[in-house]
Amino acid sequence: MALRATFRYPQLGLSYLFPRNPGKWLFGCRTGFMDNPKYLFLQALADGRKRCIWMARNGAQRDRLKALGLPVCYRYSPAGIWHTLTAGYEFFSHYANDINYWLSGGARKVMLWHGVGLKRVGNHAGASRLDRLLAPELFDVPYRFLAPSPFMARHFSRCLDIPAGRMVEATYPRNDIFGLPHGELRALIRRYDPALDKALPRPEAGTRLYLYMPTFRETGEDFLAAAGFDFAALDALMEKLNGLFLLKLHPFTRWNAGALRAFSHIVVLPNDIDVYPLLPLTHTLVTDYSSIYYDYILIPGKRVVLFPFDREDYLARCRDLMYDFDEYTPGRRAHTFDELLRLLESNGQSCTDDADIQRVRQLFWATDRRLYPQIG
Repeated sequence: MALRATFRYPQLGLSYLFPRNPGKWLFGCRTGFMDNPKYLFLQALADGRKRCIWMARNGAQRDRLKALGLPVCYRYSPAGIWHTLTAGYEFFSHYANDINYWLSGGARKVMLWHGVGLKRVGNHAGASRLDRLLAPELFDVPYRFLAPSPFMARHFSRCLDIPAGRMVEATYPRNDIFGLPHGELRALIRRYDPALDKALPRPEAGTRLYLYMPTFRETGEDFLAAAGFDFAALDALMEKLNGLFLLKLHPFTRWNAGALRAFSHIVVLPNDIDVYPLLPLTHTLVTDYSSIYYDYILIPGKRVVLFPFDREDYLARCRDLMYDFDEYTPGRRAHTFDELLRLLESNGQSCTDDADIQRVRQLFWATDRRLYPQIG
């Protein structure tokens, strides 16, 4: 790593010599064509006043987006290198290496991030000077950082060492679609996630969609087994409720997905799908410590069930929460799988319109201003 950085610092220095075009905007996301960069890209592209280019991380993504008629470059191609050297703005979800940090000298970087919540994020507090020298892309202070409320602005400023003056308060672009009619949401899914569209029932079927999105456990263990999942009982309940139970798990989750092929009311969603157009189409979200909870409570009239069956173990072995889980994550809780089934059947879980949930919603999502076109 030290040798690689030695060669790359001169490259970074040279990139400052290239004139930057403020009307050329680059977008990228390390997890694929999704999240806040995707939706800001589509908003700016539709507006037409900026030259927008998606920087693909591999050839397959480039080819897929090109087939959709979108402006895209592979980030290490000659065209991708040129655009990275001359673009005025770069928008990304995680860190500056989502595009190409070592060619970004002089560009205005806008970090859109990938979720609000209670978890301590970043590794800035324990980073040494050597860490910062060898991986500067992880510690680069962006020109602007997207935060949807003063509470979250303070949180990210503290976690990531970003000055308060760099924060811009606006909605998450990925959540701006929540108010679209269901037909338009299905059209988004058909266009950009055909695998997800194939997995979903047709709208006229009247099937209720129950979505399970747990957070990732760094232990790498099969936490579904530890939670006591009885998929036969779950499948029977879904049949009774005219429901479909959708599982969206982290790509690194270890478990036996093949065991579910025998069940007709349980579907394992592909790892690389964009879940946000799906959220308004669902009836109930089941989650735990995941930040998806905070996105979901933006949608009126939905049901949410919290399933923190391993809370003490998670806090001890996986992630530290900066705020009290009970205070900042209101909702009905199931601590065993049997309790989860009872809550799903009774339909007595918390509604996103509840007063306690609305209080938390206002804390995390205090603004209704959109990022585009106020930036740039």
